[in-house]
Amino acid sequence: MIHLGFLTHVHGEGVPAGPLYRQLVEVFAAAEELGYQSGWVAQHHLRTGHGRLPSPLVLLAAAAERTSRIHLGTAVTVLPLENPIRLAEDVLVLDALSGGRLELGLGSGVPSPEEFAAFGRAADRRHDLYDEHLLTLTKVLDGALTDRLWGSTLRSEALAAGARAGHGLLLGVGPAEKVQIQLADQHRAAGGNRVAAVRGVFPGPDKDIVAAELAPDVRRYLPLHVEAGWAPHDGIDVHELLRLMNVQYGTPGQIVESLRADPVTAGPATHLIVAVQAESSTLDQAVRRLEVIAKQIAPELGWTP
Repeated sequence: MIHLGFLTHVHGEGVPAGPLYRQLVEVFAAAEELGYQSGWVAQHHLRTGHGRLPSPLVLLAAAAERTSRIHLGTAVTVLPLENPIRLAEDVLVLDALSGGRLELGLGSGVPSPEEFAAFGRAADRRHDLYDEHLLTLTKVLDGALTDRLWGSTLRSEALAAGARAGHGLLLGVGPAEKVQIQLADQHRAAGGNRVAAVRGVFPGPDKDIVAAELAPDVRRYLPLHVEAGWAPHDGIDVHELLRLMNVQYGTPGQIVESLRADPVTAGPATHLIVAVQAESSTLDQAVRRLEVIAKQIAPELGWTP
């Protein structure tokens, strides 16, 4: 049976940070009531839009006090920008407070010279820093969270090392399915047994209506999609862009068919983590989408709350 979770990049354009964070804690509570097994937040530094949470463990501590069962994850913490000893200390405190519910996802981050410079780090060293900090982090954790550590990487050596250490593999909305299958196969060949697939899931009346709703947000960040290699050019059709980003959208039945045809979610994935927010989505919309997924989509894939 697949594990069902949700992910938020903490969107909320124009909403003050305090109300936004408090509302998001309520989304965790609502997801727990719906039977979701995990909720994940992404870390973004120095931003006022497209990801507004620089300190995920702080928010997850608030969510831990509001919930009792749902696991609380980071997808991902940008490890090269962290002090690994301090991160380990915060992780252990939060894990104790939450009763052992923390899931720690780690990544190298995007190579933003401005962001890395703000932390006194070099963007072109992010992979080396990741490896160095991971070694220190796991040494301080001393075996704690081994079965709840996750890596998000395209590097074969780092992927295999993580699998051998017992860490899970986090696969985001990109890259393409065929690349993700290769990564999952490498992970399993190295002894890994946890693969989490993040998929944007947006149920609605039909594909055209949902695509039209999502179009302004996905086009706003089209240059980033092109830079990341998800989109081949600026003039791409919105349906094609959503396909390349592994976004599932349309009626619940269409989404079920699409997820069954996805070689990752229908194959090696042990966890399905749904992202239900675009930049302009409200948190009420996010909760409604989570409800549709929990009641009409995930059960068709063999999940029970």
